Amino acid sequence: MKKIRLLFVDDESNVLAALRRMLRNKRDHWDMVLVNSGQAALDTLEESRFDVIVSDIKMPGMDGAELLTRVKDFYPGTIRIALSGQVDLNEVIRSIRSVHQYISKPCTAEALIARIEGALLSKEVLTDPEMLKLVTEIDALPVIPKIFQEIQAELAKPEPSIERIADSITQDVGLMAKILKLVNSPFFGLPTHIDSMHKAITMLGLDTIKALILSTHLFTAYDGNALSGLKLNMLWEHCFRVANIARLIAECDKADKNVIVNCRMAGLLHDVGKLILINSFPEQYIRVLASARENGGPVCRIEREVFGTTHAEMGAFLMGLWGMSHEVVHAIGYHHDHRPSNEYIPNVVTAANSIDHHCVVFHKDYSRIRIREDIAPQLFEEKRLHKWLNYIYDHWQDIDDFNCADENLLNNILDRG
Repeated sequence: MKKIRLLFVDDESNVLAALRRMLRNKRDHWDMVLVNSGQAALDTLEESRFDVIVSDIKMPGMDGAELLTRVKDFYPGTIRIALSGQVDLNEVIRSIRSVHQYISKPCTAEALIARIEGALLSKEVLTDPEMLKLVTEIDALPVIPKIFQEIQAELAKPEPSIERIADSITQDVGLMAKILKLVNSPFFGLPTHIDSMHKAITMLGLDTIKALILSTHLFTAYDGNALSGLKLNMLWEHCFRVANIARLIAECDKADKNVIVNCRMAGLLHDVGKLILINSFPEQYIRVLASARENGGPVCRIEREVFGTTHAEMGAFLMGLWGMSHEVVHAIGYHHDHRPSNEYIPNVVTAANSIDHHCVVFHKDYSRIRIREDIAPQLFEEKRLHKWLNYIYDHWQDIDDFNCADENLLNNILDRG
């Protein structure tokens, strides 16, 4: 098997030595080169191809921002990761549109390896040239909420505390109220009332709470009346329904607990790319919605015609930048990419999205997204879909205007062409 080639850049020799020690057990799979300056990195890149570059940000001479920008321009297929504890993440995101992922120091070997491997698995969606071209036209990407950074910092400690995390969220009274309101709504489908953040974390898991924080932050950051053709509260509710449907599908399949959590997270965040496109390119998105009304959807096809990319890739890029797991990044980036795939979580989110589009119809011109049976024939065969729909119906009857018991639904969802 061909080795993955990685280039590490840091002006401190002790940091490079620590990286070499941390990653010693990857020597059979990774070919690693370590250099101590931005110019040395560029000289090395001229001589050989690399799959990943991991650079410190704060360096004398050519800093990491300039280096990674040059790498983006001259070697766009290389995954670019910023590794630094000297600068604020939001400042990095504001100033560098050429970073695929940002990793804070200190970082364990396991965490660093997981992030690099996740970025490699998500390479296709993170390095899509049309999407990256569009990113350069955006004035400022959304910044990660401070509370999310605080949670990540707590989790990086040798003995993280759920109590301290719950207390941090509770200090933001507005955020806490929004999260508790959401988890107790019919859209989340919980059997019992949750009245505290500690209870919410215990019942739902920290990953789900983190996804709620991100989605709440993004949806409240935008003007709900920015476009007359799209109501953000409807998009918000759709994301919550897709999250719950994806969770129920995974439960029906008796999937692993972590898989169920990632299905819910990906469903909750699968359309965040629409918020970026709507906010950054409102006039173009008006054209997208007008075309969908006049000529029929799906919206993702029209987005690609107008922007060269879709909200799926844009959302995956942002979540990759913010450090979400590659399973979630994949599911977001590929939930409209109808091609053969054996990946379970992206296909579950694809199915959940399609089911919701058929079960909740807002108006006669509403675009219903169908599942191509050939993209995952073992997963999307008729008997299994029927089993999913029955399970969803049996376990989620508390939400208005949602009906998955329609006998024609199965035929409408599947595209056998």
